Amino acid sequence: MTSPVYLSNTWYAAAFSAELSTTPLLRTLLGEPVALYRGASGRAAALHDRCPHRFAPLHKGEVFGDDLRCPYHGLRFDPQGACVHNPIGEGKIPKAACARSYPLLERDGIVWLWWGDQPADESKLRRWPEFDDSERYTCVEGYILVKGEYQLIADNLLDLSHAEFLHPYLATEGFNRRTQYSMEQQGNTVVARNWRPSEPISGLFAFAYGDDAPTHVDHLSLVKWEAPSTLRLEIGVTRPGQPPEAGPRSYQAHLITPETAHTSHYFWKWGRDFKLADQEFSTKLQASLQAAFETEDGPMIEAQSVHMGGQPQEALKPVLLPTDSASLRARRVLQQLIEQQVAS
Repeated sequence: MTSPVYLSNTWYAAAFSAELSTTPLLRTLLGEPVALYRGASGRAAALHDRCPHRFAPLHKGEVFGDDLRCPYHGLRFDPQGACVHNPIGEGKIPKAACARSYPLLERDGIVWLWWGDQPADESKLRRWPEFDDSERYTCVEGYILVKGEYQLIADNLLDLSHAEFLHPYLATEGFNRRTQYSMEQQGNTVVARNWRPSEPISGLFAFAYGDDAPTHVDHLSLVKWEAPSTLRLEIGVTRPGQPPEAGPRSYQAHLITPETAHTSHYFWKWGRDFKLADQEFSTKLQASLQAAFETEDGPMIEAQSVHMGGQPQEALKPVLLPTDSASLRARRVLQQLIEQQVAS
């Protein structure tokens, strides 16, 4: 079986910052086992999980300062993967004693891993300034391991028409009939726009307005996809006829990293500009969103994957609807980028 080809020389979400500690975390990313940990200095590090000596799993070792010690024979590796201590014999360190290391960046509460052989390029990193501005926004986050191919998750997020059927508490009856949908490509970014003027207000945004909530709102959702699988979702409502910035809004990161060819890490982070100090609401919102992904979106994507039988989407010749245009365009852009990578 041919190994999947992933887009290289780009950033993939590896963890949330809060997940990393001096207890190493094993996470398989793009088919490779990676030991993620935080050293005594607070610095995050990522090493290939296989010790070059006897191939023991490094994530089962201990952190000493900023270094990670192999649990089998005690070789210590620094964050760059160089062996810096050998407790055996005279302590001579073999030239080949090094573990692969991966560049990391921590931004907006997310740990990003650079995948590729070119120098890590911070300018390619997607940012969410809302997540780093606690005076104006409050955030919740969650994670799911999905038994499905990573592009299926991006398809789900780029086509929100499923909300009427999979998440009926988020969309009222006739939601899709009232939606004015459009798609555009901006460079290598694909944008799906869903505009619903004078839409019946949902429970979430009625709560955001409080006692003065209108019965109907202008509802706008924007989904922006960037290769390989990073999506920004903005949802906002206003009283009919008002400018978009006049009402409550949410700003979301949906970050998908392949674990294997048929399983995916799905990190999500949801920021809001209303009810900032309401911790009880934050707790309920996090639980509700996590449950939606775990019990609705996730199982549907996993069922899709099973019924596709490992075949690529194009081989199955799917029936297409108007709201598929964004996901199809994103797949095309990604395939073009991968083909350019292979040809170079």
